[in-house]
Amino acid sequence: MTLHSEPRAVKPEEMSAKDRASYEKLLAEPGLRIIQQIVRLKDNPRLLILVSHGFIELMINALIDEKLKNAKRITSDSRGYPHSVKLLILNEVGILDDNLYRVFDWFRKLRNRAAHEPLFELTAQDIQNLNEPHSELNNFHDTVQNLVLGFWNRHTELFVRAFMPSQHDVIKELADGDAR
Repeated sequence: MTLHSEPRAVKPEEMSAKDRASYEKLLAEPGLRIIQQIVRLKDNPRLLILVSHGFIELMINALIDEKLKNAKRITSDSRGYPHSVKLLILNEVGILDDNLYRVFDWFRKLRNRAAHEPLFELTAQDIQNLNEPHSELNNFHDTVQNLVLGFWNRHTELFVRAFMPSQHDVIKELADGDAR
């Protein structure tokens, strides 16, 4: 008879020096630090919107840098190419599908309200305007996490390279292993 035990998390102090160094390097990665912040902001919709949208803007710029021939011109001129125009360009060239464009535009407008209204409150109407199934005021944090991580997962290799550079080879090796 074989007994199966549940896997348990290994504490950093139980790791080898090499594994602990790798773990600490991973925790220092900007992409992971931003995701950790998003997770911690569950009870503050305004900050959740601002931090999450800021990360989406960084990912949009990384996508533009990777995919468009005039990327430098677009990403360096925020007055001539505001976020709304960047979204439109990516939608027009087929990098953002129509639904994702619509959701990102909704989130952009919500971010503008969160940034500029002195007494911003997230409302049920805000969520209704998203017009996505399973999106409700009481699970807004999950909706935002799904938006950010879903976009990350569509372009994992690019975003790991941009925001978790020390992990790029590890992720690529894992992906190559899955392809076999």
